[in-house]
Amino acid sequence: MNSTPPTSPFTEVSDGAFPSISKNSKDFTYHLPQKRNTTSASSHLVSPVEEPTAKFSEAFQNAYSTKVPVAGSETYLKSDLNILFATPRFYSADNLASMFHLPRTVAASEFLDEFLMGILLAPQMDFLSNSDYTLPSNKLVGQGGYSYVYSISSTASSTSSHDLSFVLKFAKSQHKSKVILQEALTLAYLQYASPSTGDSHIIPFYGLTYINKSHFRRLRSNECVPGLILPRYEMNLYNFNSTISYKLSLGGKRKLWWKLLTQMLDALKTLKGNGIIHGDIKTANILITETPILDEGNCDNFDFYLADFTSAFHISQLPTDLNTTVEYCAPELIDNSSDHVPTFETDFYAVGLCLLSFISQHEPYNELQALVSHGSSPGIGSSSIQQSQWLINVLLKKDPINLNMLRSDLFQDWKLELALLSKVLVGRLSLENFIAILENDYV
Repeated sequence: MNSTPPTSPFTEVSDGAFPSISKNSKDFTYHLPQKRNTTSASSHLVSPVEEPTAKFSEAFQNAYSTKVPVAGSETYLKSDLNILFATPRFYSADNLASMFHLPRTVAASEFLDEFLMGILLAPQMDFLSNSDYTLPSNKLVGQGGYSYVYSISSTASSTSSHDLSFVLKFAKSQHKSKVILQEALTLAYLQYASPSTGDSHIIPFYGLTYINKSHFRRLRSNECVPGLILPRYEMNLYNFNSTISYKLSLGGKRKLWWKLLTQMLDALKTLKGNGIIHGDIKTANILITETPILDEGNCDNFDFYLADFTSAFHISQLPTDLNTTVEYCAPELIDNSSDHVPTFETDFYAVGLCLLSFISQHEPYNELQALVSHGSSPGIGSSSIQQSQWLINVLLKKDPINLNMLRSDLFQDWKLELALLSKVLVGRLSLENFIAILENDYV
């Protein structure tokens, strides 16, 4: 992860209407996302407007008390939000009040205590007041610069711990709590603004809780850190590209590519419609609900969801710093002649690189860099500084398709798809115009 510091706000949300996307295209039979059992915890998508009790009693199929534990996570959240708003990175109290369309007369304390507590906390799954929930040390799902992700287990219904269909993404230390809180605010806002998160292919958010050293030994004795309760998915697109994709036939891969395209366009429409910039879209942040069936690219048993909103922000709030991944940067993010601030257009560009990576089965520019580092070019690969400069120089060539498609057969096998990606990565069409082209020429 490399920092690309922003310098100024950039644009307003487009007031143009998005064309609708038909679920069909040439050479592709689209299957509507499978309607899952609503009693399944991992697929229960709700709006934070609903009462937390109703949300979690259905998700866990249990009858819970409606009383919010006063001595639980609420106390820590209230304190952390006050600290967050004192030195805002992406969100301020006034900014959030405007985003959620709260009356201007609402006092800051009332706003924090009543509204944010209601949409952020998961009182029925409060780790601090309910010892049933644990984080088994051998259930690490993943980690990043700011957080760990562990599966959640419960001892409520048996003497031995059993895994639930949830994970907890929590701050590595109290110092990094702000990033988790900002991600929680983003996800809560997106669900509040667009309750049908299943259709928008944004990862569902089930609430926030706090944990301490009794739950995770690496925390300090005086630390209590926030964690996001999220659905547990089988894998991400990065893992799929490296472990499963090569097992599929060309026809099967093409079906999955079109599904990935359609569902990521749904995610981008939701983000842009609600004024949210993701800022770090890459294959590792596109999750897959189930392991795909290797049956000629059968699309029925899984869906793609956009996740990891640690770098996300609303266009009305000036970010003070931002982390992104260089390989997925649009040229303007590293060009000294422009502002280094992610936009809706750079998010769309990153999705285009994810779709390109699906075809090549390599991360952007990784195959080229491996080829160059074993060639005669002096110094390449000998240091991270030289590698970074080499990568930046490659990105500024503005030719991502030719620099990533190093096999000639890919141009023939994926002629239609690469022509579409050229409109995104080279032509730099807007999201609205790209969707219109799909409607007019490919449906």
